[in-house]
Amino acid sequence: MLAMFKTVLGPVVLVLGFGGVFGSAAQAPSPRRAEPPKAMRLYVFDCGLLNIAPAGVARYHVTPAETGETRMPVPCFLVAHPKGTLMWDVGVIPDETVEAMQSKGGAHFDVNPVSAAVVTRTLKSQLAAIGYSPADITYVAISHAHKDHSANLNEFAASTWLMRPAEREFMWKKGNERVEPSFYTKLEHSKSIDVSKKESRDGEYDVFGDGKVVMKAAPGHTPGHQVLVLQLEKAGRIMIAGDLYHYLPERTFHRAPPDNEFDVQQSAASRATSSRSSPKASMATRPATTRRVHSPGSRCMRSRDRSTWASMRSKSRPASAWRSARSTPTMSST
Repeated sequence: MLAMFKTVLGPVVLVLGFGGVFGSAAQAPSPRRAEPPKAMRLYVFDCGLLNIAPAGVARYHVTPAETGETRMPVPCFLVAHPKGTLMWDVGVIPDETVEAMQSKGGAHFDVNPVSAAVVTRTLKSQLAAIGYSPADITYVAISHAHKDHSANLNEFAASTWLMRPAEREFMWKKGNERVEPSFYTKLEHSKSIDVSKKESRDGEYDVFGDGKVVMKAAPGHTPGHQVLVLQLEKAGRIMIAGDLYHYLPERTFHRAPPDNEFDVQQSAASRATSSRSSPKASMATRPATTRRVHSPGSRCMRSRDRSTWASMRSKSRPASAWRSARSTPTMSST
């Protein structure tokens, strides 16, 4: 995996690599601890890459020819708000495992029979590069508890966990092969907030109380799956959609949710709600507005779709500055 690249799109700071699509550059640790920003910022970190077998692509009712690129990035997100910080989704392989395997070219993990992860950078080191440590994070939350979103939760046990009871139950359900409880043992008795008790009738929880960071229920993929809606100063309103979709053609061609969703009908309903937020346009490309999350105009960033992040960096850096994806070495799926 190529080194990370740091770019700025207004208040969005992309710290990206994702298998090399976004180029390479050295990244030195920040000499000082980060100060609270005057305007909210979104940091996007490279937390690995998933190599998806053809059978895995077929799960999403699309074909490799339709998707073009079948590999999926594993992004992690940090929202730096004047009132605090929120860590959203925390990777697929724990940092301690990645550190132990760095001399061998990175850590590998078979998430399931059709998805193999490769991680070469720790989340902790990427946070340090911009002046943060896990101890600095006010809140931690995940879109959902699957293995490829929850690997470093133990690192944030001192943060306040923003959770939904349905997902918490899912996380510790006996025999649940979709999760790895060892990733979050320290959260079982950590400080937490049940957002379902404080959310609006629309299933929205306002993290900092100013409407700029809103968690919204979007169940189906898992019982407590949720999306994150941000109102950024220049980029506008965006929705980080978790695994509501994985590939762009799923939405473009109106494909049904995967058959292995926790609740396929719930997933379809959550997708319909998000589609009403951005009618007549791709969720990845629709211009953002300043309206509420359930109003038309929210721009949805599909966490798994590489073109989503490419569309963001293309607006912040000349195309000539980026290495072509064709020069990216193919990752092994073993």
